[in-house]
Amino acid sequence: MSTIILGSMLLIHYVLSPHVPFLMPVNYLFNGMLVPNAIFLLLVLALEIVYRRWPNGMELATVISSILTSHSYFYFIHDSYDTLPIILIFPLLISMMYFKKRYLFITLAMCLMAMATLYVQPGRFVREEDLIEIIIVGSILFCAAMTGLGVIHRSHALVERLDQSIQSEQELLIQTIVMERMTKIDPLTGLHNHKSFHEYFAQLLDQYNRSPFPLQLAILDIDNFKQVNDTYGHWVGDIALKQVAACISKHITANAFAARYGGEEFVVLLCETSEAEAYASIERLRKSIALMSVAEMNRPVTVSVGMHAVSPGETKAYCFQQADHALYESKNKGKNRTTVQ
Repeated sequence: MSTIILGSMLLIHYVLSPHVPFLMPVNYLFNGMLVPNAIFLLLVLALEIVYRRWPNGMELATVISSILTSHSYFYFIHDSYDTLPIILIFPLLISMMYFKKRYLFITLAMCLMAMATLYVQPGRFVREEDLIEIIIVGSILFCAAMTGLGVIHRSHALVERLDQSIQSEQELLIQTIVMERMTKIDPLTGLHNHKSFHEYFAQLLDQYNRSPFPLQLAILDIDNFKQVNDTYGHWVGDIALKQVAACISKHITANAFAARYGGEEFVVLLCETSEAEAYASIERLRKSIALMSVAEMNRPVTVSVGMHAVSPGETKAYCFQQADHALYESKNKGKNRTTVQ
């Protein structure tokens, strides 16, 4: 590939040079073609090495290589091309690609210095046409740099607007998530609320009716909760609700869904577990709640539980009604127990 690039550059030089005869002198062949193209080839190879070993330094390496490339052609073959000083605009265009002002200013300074060192040399008389060429090319380079500066400022403004737009979208997304969570989560206990329970239960029943799997519904009700509020105050009742909810969250598995249904009632949906396993799990939960200590009360907190194993064809209302009947049976039999309907 490098050979192709070098050959192409040699051909371009030969075809475009108006001051070189068909049979090129040896000095032009060496200084005007081989040397600058060899420098170009070495820079291409150097960039390839930088890209493979130090990819983070590729930007700076590319800018420096563009400066060296343009300067090498400028110094070695400027006498053969009337408009060759315009090649100094090449590194300016390269520096614009990275939208960094320091690259642009460094490149402009290097290009102006290159012109100064070429035309203004000790012992050399600066001709009028040289001075005109310096002014013209310098003005072109300066205008190109100012144009690049405007492009960079505009790109920064667009990036800033894009960042602001992305930030606004992220804030809106966060607000949406928070609002959605507020509509589905009970603020006191942190469990799902009445609405999200019914939505999730409806989805489960829809899947169950298409492809049955073990599914049980349990309703838990804190025993004598009204007395707790009347005796210790509603703030202590809230503490009891929080602790019961925390105990439920701790004991349910990844295949279970828990929610505060309302007041002192909680519901748990158990999936992918047999009826016996679900009953044992709920019993462990009930006993853990009974052993729980509430510092603000001098009495234990217990729950009564009603369970129902879902069967094919049953509706959400029917399942909840069966579990509710089992809950009342637990209440009537002395509370702090689990009844399966």
